[in-house]
Amino acid sequence: MATYKDLVGTGVVNFAGNDPAAAKGQLWYNSSAYVWRYQFPNVTSAGSWSTGNSINTPRQNVGGAGIYTAAIAFGGYRDVPPDTYYTNTESYDGTSWTEVNDLGTGRTGIRGSGTSTSAIGSGGDSGPAQVALSESWNGTNWTEVNDLNQARTAAGAAGADNTSSLIFGGNLSSTLYDLTETWNGSNWTEVNDLNTGRSNVVGTGTATAALAFGGLNPTPTYKTETESWNGTSWTEVSDLNTARSRMGAAGTVPAALGFGGQISTAAVSALTELWNGSSWTETSDLGTARMELGGRGTTSNALAFAGKSTATTAVTEAWVGAGAPVGAWSTGNAMNTGRRYLGRSGTQTSALAFGGDADGTNGVDDTEQYNGTNWTEVNDMNSARRTMGCGADNTSALAFGGQPSDSGSVSNLTESWNGTNWTAVNTMNNARATAAGSGIITSALIYGGTPTPRAHTESWNGTNWTEVNDLNTGRYGNAGAGLTNTNALCFGGFSTPPATYEAKTESWNGTNWTEVNDLNDGRYGIMGTGASNTAALAFGGEAPPNTGATEDWNGVSWTEVADMSVSQADGNAAGTSSAAVAFGGASSPSAMTEEWNSTSNTVKTLE
Repeated sequence: MATYKDLVGTGVVNFAGNDPAAAKGQLWYNSSAYVWRYQFPNVTSAGSWSTGNSINTPRQNVGGAGIYTAAIAFGGYRDVPPDTYYTNTESYDGTSWTEVNDLGTGRTGIRGSGTSTSAIGSGGDSGPAQVALSESWNGTNWTEVNDLNQARTAAGAAGADNTSSLIFGGNLSSTLYDLTETWNGSNWTEVNDLNTGRSNVVGTGTATAALAFGGLNPTPTYKTETESWNGTSWTEVSDLNTARSRMGAAGTVPAALGFGGQISTAAVSALTELWNGSSWTETSDLGTARMELGGRGTTSNALAFAGKSTATTAVTEAWVGAGAPVGAWSTGNAMNTGRRYLGRSGTQTSALAFGGDADGTNGVDDTEQYNGTNWTEVNDMNSARRTMGCGADNTSALAFGGQPSDSGSVSNLTESWNGTNWTAVNTMNNARATAAGSGIITSALIYGGTPTPRAHTESWNGTNWTEVNDLNTGRYGNAGAGLTNTNALCFGGFSTPPATYEAKTESWNGTNWTEVNDLNDGRYGIMGTGASNTAALAFGGEAPPNTGATEDWNGVSWTEVADMSVSQADGNAAGTSSAAVAFGGASSPSAMTEEWNSTSNTVKTLE
């Protein structure tokens, strides 16, 4: 049997702490703690959906091709008089949808396969009749090619590109088909039939290895049947857990995802099921229940778009599957003074914590510097208070607003930190507490706060505060990201009336706030970090109760990642979405410190 030295080429190394250069799977001996440690890969225990940017044209029964970061949606239907049969094609780049060149013939129930630059769309219902029409996509334009042998709509499809595809099932008026046809780049050829004829079936895979599942036959009967194609014939395999038709799908034969669909004449579903090559398992639901939706991607990363819920929708959702890297929190050395409602500045390795309250009531003036390992007490603020702040590192910061005590009036004071001392500078126009701030000592922004849930925003130019355009939703206990007064993100908080733990997120472009996609979990006393309005981290807060939930913002949507080690609210944090340090909080008040690493590894103790 191979030894550790045989495998890695060296003996086990001793460290008086953790190995700073440890790779995934690396083992070492911590001579300070007298334990064996190793670097552990973190992965999701279950997949999840998050909302992204909607397609431009709401529609149902849409065709699709591609992957999670490069997809197209085409055709579809809207059942609002006058009925519309769409030619629209849209391209997705992993962030947003863009209108591109249309299909030659508008239709619903069209089925597509391939990539975002090489696809084929076949069949469908053009309004007057079900059609056999096929069109080929080259990344720029659609071109009519040879028709299917059998006109039909609502079939299933699988395929790699516009030279290799499979069509199966579907219907023509009241006739249901088990017919399967394969495309070789020039012609369609009839091959062996499905075992169960049905319409509104979905498929994944390629022309030589495909999966067909769900669907509908007369009565109506919603189907659970799943069949596997080996390039020659179909074989019945394990059924879906829930019978349904008009689903979305992504994946391959050994690993597939089925989501949404219709489960009765009166109900649509958000159910998601995961296929592991032998059986289906129910997993996290879609955010929006719907049928006749498009789906592309894999079981690791998938896309669900358009469809019909109570009405035709443009909603797009992104799937991050089980086993995806999610980052990790690890516990660091505690602060010297536990506190809540404190200000912050800096990075994971160069942070500043200042102000707050240490007894749950009265503000403090304490300031501490963090060097990535330890906290050191430095010179106090001029004014003891619960405060807010921002800054680039632990040598340069701005503290603004706040509250001297739990029952005291709110403050408009501003102080500037030069690495050694605090200096009073020009005050804000609006006194407030429990707001959020973004920026650095020469370019900052403050938004939200109390008294009453405020929408007020002020911009700092290094000398003076100027009132600028308000948030769309007034709130307090909100968090923010951004390193200038022209680029910021506001998220979470508490608003009234009615009393709401906010999930709303707003993006600042230097002039206006724009509502973007919400957090998955609304909360008050939330903490946040990030360099801009396109990359941020939101964590902790009170929902209630306190939570350690962590979400990552990619500029479009929030994705749930690994929770904090300790559920906490009313603390603060410094850093970016990939490397952050969180400190303080409302429990006790707390002196806790936790560090975030967005990579997929964390340190574990060998038991």
